[in-house]
Amino acid sequence: MTPVNLPMTRSDMISIRLAQGIDLASIQTVIEAAFAAEENELISHLSADLFKETTHPPVKSLVAELGGKLIGYVCYSPIFLKSTSDVSGYILSPLAVSPEYQNQGVGSALINSGMDMLTKDGVGILLVYGDPNYYQKFGFKEEIGRLFVPPYPLKYPVGWTGMTLDARTTPDTPSKFESVSALSNPALW
Repeated sequence: MTPVNLPMTRSDMISIRLAQGIDLASIQTVIEAAFAAEENELISHLSADLFKETTHPPVKSLVAELGGKLIGYVCYSPIFLKSTSDVSGYILSPLAVSPEYQNQGVGSALINSGMDMLTKDGVGILLVYGDPNYYQKFGFKEEIGRLFVPPYPLKYPVGWTGMTLDARTTPDTPSKFESVSALSNPALW
């Protein structure tokens, strides 16, 4: 991946790259700083579990670095539709940026880089469970999310949105799916 020019207060450039196992401790530090106390342990465990996943297609994680310091993280996990649809999909979760770098485009750079990566890989759908006001600026829509039924009841259904990454059609009726084992925790939904 190539460096990303963001409007930082420094002349340094943010670089986005695939995460590696050696990044896990730094990723968990970012998560602990970025999430409220009641969430950070759950999300920290999730990130560790996602690194252990061995699925086909694979889980894909990206990190953002500035001056050699890891400042952001995003993970994309495949979904497995229970229907006969040939649509391939991923879930964006989690996304974390160190508080001192939030609202400076780091999260957007991670999401856009991930969308580019998944599009090049031929992925058709990207789903997310989060603040719809934030994610709508990337093209996530509630009507796409409604076509994919999560494996657990949602605490905040309005936060379930999706987007198409290619020209293939979405399912005609809502389709149930399974997630990777790391996301098979009702507390995350």
